[in-house]
Amino acid sequence: MSKILGLTGGIACGKSTISAYLKEFGLPVIDADECSRAVVEKGSIGLEKLTEIFGNKILKNDGTLNRKALGQIVFSNSEQLSLLNSVMEPLIREEISRRLNQENNADLVVLDAPLLIEQHYDKICNFIMTIDVPKKIQLERLIERDKLSEDEAKSRIESQLSSRERNGFADVVIDSSGTVEQTRKQVIKWLKTINV
Repeated sequence: MSKILGLTGGIACGKSTISAYLKEFGLPVIDADECSRAVVEKGSIGLEKLTEIFGNKILKNDGTLNRKALGQIVFSNSEQLSLLNSVMEPLIREEISRRLNQENNADLVVLDAPLLIEQHYDKICNFIMTIDVPKKIQLERLIERDKLSEDEAKSRIESQLSSRERNGFADVVIDSSGTVEQTRKQVIKWLKTINV
């Protein structure tokens, strides 16, 4: 049975960079975001359910999900966000479980999930790694990356657990505010300490 490393961090904290690095290192990575996209592909039950709830305004002309339109609805309204999560969580959980089962021969599998703690995936993980940066850097990165206004960026950050809460669950906290190389060194150092 594989051991599972839960990888998480706030939005725009550098989690994807670490995830890509762990892949380069030879570890299989189950990406919860990929799973969430897979369950709402065109023609899927997931997309059908979301359209029933939020209407056709969340669809692009080609019938695929318009993530930006959906984001504008849910990130400014906690009730709508809860509704979205109630549809998505069981579908994503099933897809993650399916993908983890496919990797059960690996010594260590990475579960890369932004909502690892909130969705209680930490319960199935042997280790938790959180990626963190100071809030000012997080805000700047998010505005730059997603071309958001400061208010939009703040509301997305505030819709997640605070760094302090998230880091309280961690076996290791990686500070990704420095260079990519400095961040990698922290990851390698920690990987050498675990026994898998």
